[in-house]
Amino acid sequence: MRKNLLLSLLLVCSTWVYSYAQDRKVTGKVSSADDGSALPGVSVVVKGGTIGTNTDSDGNYTVNVPSANTVLVFSFVGTTTQEITVGNRTTINVALASDTRNLQEVVVTAQGIVREKRALGYAVTSLETKQIEDRPQADVGRVLQGKIAGVNITQTSGVSGTGTNIIIRGYSTISGSNQPLFVVDGIPFNSNTNSRGGFTGGGQSASSRFLDLDPNNVENISVLKGLAATVTYGDQGRNGVILVTTKNGSKKVRKTEFTLTQSVFANEAHLPRYQNQYVGGFQQSLGYFFSNWGPTIEEAKIYPSQNTNAALNNHPYAFLTTAGGLRAAMAPYVASVGAYEMQVFPNNVSDFFRRGMISNTALNISGGGEKVSYNMSAGYNDEQGYIPENGLKRLNLGLGLNAALTKKLTVITSFNFANTSQFSPPLSGGTGNNALDFPSVLANVMYTPRQVDLMGWPYKNPVNGGSVYFRGGNDIPNPRWVLENYKTTGDVTRLFNATTFNYQATEDLNIIYKVGLDTYTEKQAYKLNKNGLSFPNGLYNTLDINNRIWDNSLIVSYSKNISDKVSLAAKVGGNMRNDLFNFNAVTSQNQLAAGLFRHQNFVDNVSSEFTQEETRMGIFGELTADIGNSFFINFAGRNDWTSTVEPENRRIFYPSVSASFVPTSAFEGLESNFLNFLKIRGGYGTSAGFPSPYSTRNVLSQSARAFLNSAGNTVQTHSVDNFLGNPNLKPELQTEYEFGVEGKLLNNKVGFDLTLFRRDTRDLITNSPLDASTGYTSTTINIGKIRNDGIEMALNGTAIKTDAFSWDVNLVYSRILPKVLDLGGTLQEVQMTGFGASLGNYAVVGEPFGIIKGTGFRRNDQGQLLVDGGGYLLATTTPVILGDPNPAFTSSLSNSFSYKGFALDIMFSYRHGGAMYSSTTGALLGRGMTEDTGLETGYDRAQTFIFPGVKADGTPNDIQITASDVGFNNISFFGDEGRMYDATTLRLQELSLSYRIPKTLLTKIGFKGASIAFTGNNLWYKAFNFPPGVNFDTDNLGLGVGNGQGFEFLTGPSAKRYGATLKLTF
Repeated sequence: MRKNLLLSLLLVCSTWVYSYAQDRKVTGKVSSADDGSALPGVSVVVKGGTIGTNTDSDGNYTVNVPSANTVLVFSFVGTTTQEITVGNRTTINVALASDTRNLQEVVVTAQGIVREKRALGYAVTSLETKQIEDRPQADVGRVLQGKIAGVNITQTSGVSGTGTNIIIRGYSTISGSNQPLFVVDGIPFNSNTNSRGGFTGGGQSASSRFLDLDPNNVENISVLKGLAATVTYGDQGRNGVILVTTKNGSKKVRKTEFTLTQSVFANEAHLPRYQNQYVGGFQQSLGYFFSNWGPTIEEAKIYPSQNTNAALNNHPYAFLTTAGGLRAAMAPYVASVGAYEMQVFPNNVSDFFRRGMISNTALNISGGGEKVSYNMSAGYNDEQGYIPENGLKRLNLGLGLNAALTKKLTVITSFNFANTSQFSPPLSGGTGNNALDFPSVLANVMYTPRQVDLMGWPYKNPVNGGSVYFRGGNDIPNPRWVLENYKTTGDVTRLFNATTFNYQATEDLNIIYKVGLDTYTEKQAYKLNKNGLSFPNGLYNTLDINNRIWDNSLIVSYSKNISDKVSLAAKVGGNMRNDLFNFNAVTSQNQLAAGLFRHQNFVDNVSSEFTQEETRMGIFGELTADIGNSFFINFAGRNDWTSTVEPENRRIFYPSVSASFVPTSAFEGLESNFLNFLKIRGGYGTSAGFPSPYSTRNVLSQSARAFLNSAGNTVQTHSVDNFLGNPNLKPELQTEYEFGVEGKLLNNKVGFDLTLFRRDTRDLITNSPLDASTGYTSTTINIGKIRNDGIEMALNGTAIKTDAFSWDVNLVYSRILPKVLDLGGTLQEVQMTGFGASLGNYAVVGEPFGIIKGTGFRRNDQGQLLVDGGGYLLATTTPVILGDPNPAFTSSLSNSFSYKGFALDIMFSYRHGGAMYSSTTGALLGRGMTEDTGLETGYDRAQTFIFPGVKADGTPNDIQITASDVGFNNISFFGDEGRMYDATTLRLQELSLSYRIPKTLLTKIGFKGASIAFTGNNLWYKAFNFPPGVNFDTDNLGLGVGNGQGFEFLTGPSAKRYGATLKLTF
């Protein structure tokens, strides 16, 4: 019995020990071998069994193991899978390294469909949130500068809140928009500027409406460049599509996370380097006007005593005009100054500017579970411009939600609210002698004579509050008075919602319904106080804009594996979009009380209103075949109907086809340590460009108070505009061929993506003049054909990679050659943009698209300059080609270094060639302002100059002229050619140094993550062919957002921004 009892006891103990071994728990943490961060959602399973779990939001896991011989398998997307034998351990921590070989890269494509990049027959470029957020720029468009091949992004000015011009694969239309379509969370997003006037009428202050997007709430951006990629968007996608996905949390993060970001940046203007030896005047004689060709400061100090008019010892305000009692009004100030001694004010221009400060605060709250993920965001951007009275304030609120309502039905929705307020003094374009049409705060600042104390002398008439400036005739507004009395404001309140319902009916059948609303109201105001030189009786203009887009799409997808190696996927869908735009404007003149801007404070009021509505409907489809995961072919098309043309032209179909072949998957043995991946792709796509509404019919205008009759009664009128509608107008048609090669080499250390494309646009829509005897002056017609040939290249590589240090390099290159092939019939050229009778961008048959024409210097048949009897250059009597504004190529080079928690990112951008017309450069050189015409560079104004060229009789020119004659009367203010330069520029686009604080230091104080970054944007540049002292930046588009290029009109220097960002996660 004792023996049986002992055996029983041994059996129980053995069973207990065995059971203990069976149920033993193993815990641990899984992190990234690259940066040490926790990896949530990692699969931890017992090899060969069904036991397993996933890591939580902190990377922690707990799993039961059956025995000491158990092997745990750790796997996660994009990392190398690890297998570890448990042994007698109860804690196992694992670091998973990245494995790009096994990562099938996916990207967001048209209609928000996520696809493997290897299957695409066209180019797509994606940027992640770390390349977008925490930048000094509030404008998403400017954040993208230099980062995407084939995308040219230009600022209209460095002034805060001004617009951004985005062109993808070149300009393809004369009169229509060349701007891309913005799609946010699958729904079109209006990005218009709603400029209140042209570039000479205050329009330079206008913002691009994608300024309403908060970069800190962007998850990723995909850029679709070719027509094969954008065909299912119809004509809206003809200029490329920028797909923006906002944050909606992650289901892998099981806890709520708070991320607080605070950025502070400085905002400074890049200013010229001024000479400080010569003062105002002409021909080295002293004078108070806008020219700095006077004597040296030493000579100027003794000049008054040598003049019979000893009164020149008085302050310059003593010689102001007597008109309007101005001289008498300033007499007390002149008397208070007493004897005046001439002096130079080295900082008279720079002190007008300021170092603006930018504060950007962002809070993100994100979390999720098995069925729901969410992200809530709030951001406030407060930006001071580099000139007083200029700034930008923006409040953003966002909510993103991803919820599985049932096993088959998922809803993804985002709500975004933005209130954007932009304010600035007016920024009308000018050529160096005041603004052209409307006042501009910067029109006369940059070339203030060196002996004028801009910031110290009075700027206001003490009697009537009007402007006072140093010129005797007081015919130029004092910039300080403009700051105080002329304002432009814009206030936008915007609500955007995008909701997607995704129903997985069966394993093969999926139904998606998307609905979106983009609506905003914008209140613009243009305020000019009376007693100014422009509109001396005052002007007040208000513009209330309402814009709304309803967009609905239904997409049905079906996929089926035909065999082990062949699968098909088909999509059909329909889309309807309705755009409604209206504005109410009131213009008032003859102000009663200065400083009060209410329309009832003005004597004369004129109101106007406008409503425009457009409806588009389209059906689209795609069919994709996957053969052996190595060959993919896609057929797609869309049929559109629009309301902007007559019924016979409303329907149009755009087909496309694209294919992708992956030899490294198709041919066994081709993939190696040298060649890891190779893909060859090609595509053909089409699209169209419809005219703007009301181009095919005449519109009747109504005026309730056109004029008063002899009895004093108001007369109401109905009138037709001078524009004649063309009922035969058709949409522009575009076709594009694209070919590309992608690959990865040397164990995925080097990657490349090369694209060649050709895009043709025909039936271009443009205005055509009519004989006024017809009762009309212009109409719209279809003409001609233009072509864009281009090369896009992206190279990336890892130069060095160790456990602690890595160095990554990325090169982007673009070359686009636009050419006008035909303009129809005998027409040889069309002026597209510009001003006046000649200067502007033109479409000329046989020439690059957008070529610049204007008055040039006359030359003989041998190309020699011709001079007149005084040795001056002669100007052409008709416009001539001055240059091609399209750069020969653009590129950027990025280097990223990381060492433990430190990261250094440096990005240079380069533009080669392209002609540019610069008013700033012409004005500064023509008036003798910068070091280029000063003693600092050895420029001797006492010497004479002889232009290289010939006289009328053909003999070499030997006529001497002065330095003043060269600068003011010839190069800068005589013909347009003197202001043309080659725009080749090298730029330090971005510089960032960041440090990620180790988690071991943070856990004690309750933080999950913390980092600090020091960032700079546009810190340095070199425009090689511009005079060095002008310090001119070619990243400036003086014609504003639109189709103009290669012009700058004194609308503001570029800015450099630098500062720090602190980010905390808890």
